[in-house]
Amino acid sequence: MKRQLTTFFSDRGGLARVLRSVPWGVWYVLLVIAAALIVISHRPDAVTDPQFWAEDGHMWYEQAYNLDPLAVFLVPEAGYYQTVSRAVAAFSLLFPFRWAPLVLNLFAIAVQAFNAFFIASDRMSHAMPSRLFRFAAAFIYLALPNSYETSANLTNTQWHLGFLVLLIILAKPAEDVAWKIFDHAAVALSAFSGPLCLLLVPIAAIKYFYRREKRLLILGSILMIGAAVQMSALFVYERPSSQPLGASFFGAVRIIAGQWFISPLVGAKNYGLLHRTLWWTDATASVVAAGGLAVLVLAFIWGKQELRLLIIFAVLVCSTALVNPAVTKLEPQWVAMETPLTGSRYWFFPGLTLLVCSVFIATNLRVGKLRYLFVLPALLMIWGFVADWKQPRFKNLDFPAHAREFDNAKHGEIITIPINPEGWEMHLQKR
Repeated sequence: MKRQLTTFFSDRGGLARVLRSVPWGVWYVLLVIAAALIVISHRPDAVTDPQFWAEDGHMWYEQAYNLDPLAVFLVPEAGYYQTVSRAVAAFSLLFPFRWAPLVLNLFAIAVQAFNAFFIASDRMSHAMPSRLFRFAAAFIYLALPNSYETSANLTNTQWHLGFLVLLIILAKPAEDVAWKIFDHAAVALSAFSGPLCLLLVPIAAIKYFYRREKRLLILGSILMIGAAVQMSALFVYERPSSQPLGASFFGAVRIIAGQWFISPLVGAKNYGLLHRTLWWTDATASVVAAGGLAVLVLAFIWGKQELRLLIIFAVLVCSTALVNPAVTKLEPQWVAMETPLTGSRYWFFPGLTLLVCSVFIATNLRVGKLRYLFVLPALLMIWGFVADWKQPRFKNLDFPAHAREFDNAKHGEIITIPINPEGWEMHLQKR
């Protein structure tokens, strides 16, 4: 009889036997709480000293307050509709103004915490049979380096909603009515909250081609409707003008090597240190890019269909980011994109994919002894977690004082409130 192979992440491993004695429902509740605390720990001031961030105040709250909060749902921003941002901003009007930034931040944190729960849940058991691996993947998602731009703010929650839709597509079909309703609602909300639906349509189509799951016809149809609506906005409303692309072959190599392959492994801060040295050359970037691509190719060959679809989606996101980025108005886009900590939202999916692929190869016994070559990259991510765990605190602009000024303002008076990042403002006309 052949000896059954086990790994640290296997359900037959020793650690799994200990953890199995605790009901999984308890683990999931603890996971949601722990996930929220992890997100908060990256930048505690999101809760202890909440302030508006960029479009959160300048667009979503300002327009919801000054204009008809329902009519603004029909107004695109940056060339596409952002339903979830406007909905949460409209909801925050029910609370005192001083609480509004906290309401927006808590919603963003809740979405991230729920995604971690979904990754670890049995919905993902077909893609990742081992519960321990699912918990590890959930932690990677929460601790992902180079993700400060997408953490605990409403504006970039669309990226996490898009990730939730990707998870729903990759997950096994829902059996409960509640889960089915949730799937359709989440897909619809995401489809009308950003352009990621355009990239999710082919993912749903590919999986349907191989699995013939009827639910994918419905989910795919919702995504296609959302894609049509978002495309109409892109054609009718131009995106804000920006600097030229500044594209070049080695420019692409440096961006991909630094932002996709180095930053997720060792952290954007450490990539910043390397970027400033003489060691960062086209040759160095080419070697790193080749190594990173090798990880993706091997994971694509050895992985299940769900992992392959994750890789395809990451490539689609990366390609779109390179073709049509919007990160600066001061210099060519690709010059800015190479800079550490710039446009990190574009590298959320690629970075997460790289780390998941690295752990998959390093712990997959089917790979054989070759997996030992990938233990180092898998361990390097711990360095990245530590390096990028603490995210920059928002500059203290004394929002409570501005909130009191707004509360005491006369009817019709326009109050200007400075918000982060530095140089941004929001203008509210007291009602």
